[in-house]
Amino acid sequence: MSNFGDGIVAAAGPLLALSLTDDARMIAAVNVAAMLPWLVLSLPAGVLIDRFERRRILAVANVVRAVLFGALAVGVATGVVTIWVLVVVMGLVAVCEVFFDMSAQAFLPEIVDTHQLERANGRLYAAEFTANSFLGLPLGAWLFVVAASAPFGVHAAALAIAAVLVAGIATRSASDGAARPAGGSNGMSADIREGIGWLWSNPLLRLLALMLGAVNMCQMFGQAVFAKYARDELGLGPRGFGFLLVAMSVGSIVGGLAGDRVARRLGPAVAVVGAYATFATLEVVPAVMPVTWAVAASGVAMSIAGTVWNVVTVSLRQRLIPAELFGRVNSVYRFIGTGTMAIGAVIGGQIAYFAGLRATYASSAAILLGVLVVGAPRLVAAFRSAAAPDG
Repeated sequence: MSNFGDGIVAAAGPLLALSLTDDARMIAAVNVAAMLPWLVLSLPAGVLIDRFERRRILAVANVVRAVLFGALAVGVATGVVTIWVLVVVMGLVAVCEVFFDMSAQAFLPEIVDTHQLERANGRLYAAEFTANSFLGLPLGAWLFVVAASAPFGVHAAALAIAAVLVAGIATRSASDGAARPAGGSNGMSADIREGIGWLWSNPLLRLLALMLGAVNMCQMFGQAVFAKYARDELGLGPRGFGFLLVAMSVGSIVGGLAGDRVARRLGPAVAVVGAYATFATLEVVPAVMPVTWAVAASGVAMSIAGTVWNVVTVSLRQRLIPAELFGRVNSVYRFIGTGTMAIGAVIGGQIAYFAGLRATYASSAAILLGVLVVGAPRLVAAFRSAAAPDG
């Protein structure tokens, strides 16, 4: 439900920020703006997603993003964009992404049978990463070199087309796409509390959310300043940066195609714990080996692990959470699991500024290894408890 324009901006956005400032804190501020809506808006957005037609939310979010990126393209072309303008635009875009991403996860069970969720999520991730990585990333970097405004204009056009396509998606039944007034009479605060209560009463999803929050926060230490790391530590220019992102994303395609098979062969508990162990151990590579091939190889492995984690855990949520509560409960999960990225971007910018770019990765690895030691046994136990028959 994404498009190759996301990959274009993933390459061009950091390059634009780097062309506007060399301050690691300001470069990280762009990522803070892109992640902050997950911390601020996830909970109320979940309520609205349960009340309104999800297909319409997807289409509207894409239209608004198209307008924002179109305006950014004009601003870059005319030379009026500053780092602060970029921060504001990326924040507004991120508001739309909160609604789009959470609606997309809630919408998939309306068009796919329950027993096909792992395969559907895996194929969806593979298709997204293929389009974004092998088309979007190198194209974004190349377009930025040719004309800095071009990547954002292309993305605006892609989003407008995607809005039309999403609006035409057919659901499995007419009622599936209907508006959902569920919980509306209770008020937003009551609905939010209901979502929090449901998630917190489920030990498995609660622990998955907390561990995801830790890994997303810590990985954001380095990701927030990765364009600067690639230039200063690896010696890469814009084209090299784009191709490095492509190389690192290969694992996402592999994970998307094989994620459901990995989950079946290893079992969801081993697959998820193995993915987390990969996150924790490979974060140290950019800290101690600032060499392009090593960073790319570790990125591939972490992309495989990340996509396997997503295939297993997203399918698990889609299966366990009641459809009428999915928006609210999933919003709490994303608030914990994704909202922490804004905090991580702030911390990463400060670490990079005061201790150096490599220190962001060393700090991340140290924290995640601690979380792994504490959380892995509890996670395995929670999976076993969830699989045990009642009574």
